[in-house]
Amino acid sequence: MTRSRPCPECGQMVMLQMAEKTTKTKRRALLMGQNEPVAAPAAAPARMEPSHEPQPLPGDAFERMRMDPEIQLFRKRLLIGAAVVGVIVMILVVWSMIPSAAGPKKSAGSQQADNVPSPGVKEEAVVARPLPAVVPPDAPLPQVNSGNLVFRAPGSENLKTATALPAPSDVGNNLAKLAAAEEVLSKFLKSPSWKERALLVRDRVRVAPLMSIYYSKNADGPIAYDSIVEAAERSPKFSEHVVVFEGGGRRVAAIEHSASGPLVDWESFVGAGEMAWSDFLDRKQAAPALFRVLVSPAGHFENQFGDPAVLNCYSLRNISEPGAKVVYGYAEKSGALAKELDLRLQQSPDATVPMILKLKFPADAPVDFQVWIHQFVQSGWVTP
Repeated sequence: MTRSRPCPECGQMVMLQMAEKTTKTKRRALLMGQNEPVAAPAAAPARMEPSHEPQPLPGDAFERMRMDPEIQLFRKRLLIGAAVVGVIVMILVVWSMIPSAAGPKKSAGSQQADNVPSPGVKEEAVVARPLPAVVPPDAPLPQVNSGNLVFRAPGSENLKTATALPAPSDVGNNLAKLAAAEEVLSKFLKSPSWKERALLVRDRVRVAPLMSIYYSKNADGPIAYDSIVEAAERSPKFSEHVVVFEGGGRRVAAIEHSASGPLVDWESFVGAGEMAWSDFLDRKQAAPALFRVLVSPAGHFENQFGDPAVLNCYSLRNISEPGAKVVYGYAEKSGALAKELDLRLQQSPDATVPMILKLKFPADAPVDFQVWIHQFVQSGWVTP
């Protein structure tokens, strides 16, 4: 880097130069003239005008610029600033790590450290703080039998006892109950007439007249079957057994385990209702009647049941009579009845759900396959 200054005596522009030897010894700028000196004439010389034309300087320009004192000062300040920033960053990193390392130690020993008395305090003045009780100091828990797990649900004050696994003797008793139920069901199927069969059914005083009406319209005698499979205990009172017929069809038989022995639930086995299914359809009865039907969603809309925006449609199938006609049942979409039916269908993994419903025909019904669902009685065909 070069600079020019006017001479204080003659006013001529001179150039300042910083030079350096190979031994890194600094030199001050040399005063150099702009023009070569001219030999003075014999007479008194006239005053020469200074030349303002730029003159090349010897040496490397980069070396002259690098050795400029202002550039060296700026470089020194830059290095010092970078070093200061690095030191600050390191201090912040170390400071952020100190609390995380010391935190667990303090939390682990905070309970003991709080209970240690200070040197200037007498030992009698230190009182240990009581820990919060896990179980509130309520009345003592009632005594239970050995081996039962008693617990209290969150937010409840009532005690509950966990159900224990069945003992090996209980398993043997269940197998014996299922075997006895299967034996009674086999006798029920092989009975030569409904009168002998009525001796093996539950609630025979009420059911026997219904059996008389049913078998007056349907074939009586032994029921041909191939085998009894899939026996399962549904409750302490009932077990279910799947009967496989010779033609390949299946039907579930419910057995009640009463004090007098196993008894067959005849109504759920044949799907009986308050009246014959064919009589109900022929008469187009407007009064509600109770039936056991298989319910599934449907979409048949016509006649006075032609508005799907207002009504829900369901397929109703009765198994009490061979080849019985399937009808469509309707309920108002916004009503509680339709919501109950839809809930039962959604909760079941099967496409059809056995239900007990009360059905009726509308006044002046034009067809015999469209009925009102008057009432939902229960899900399943076995009454309590």
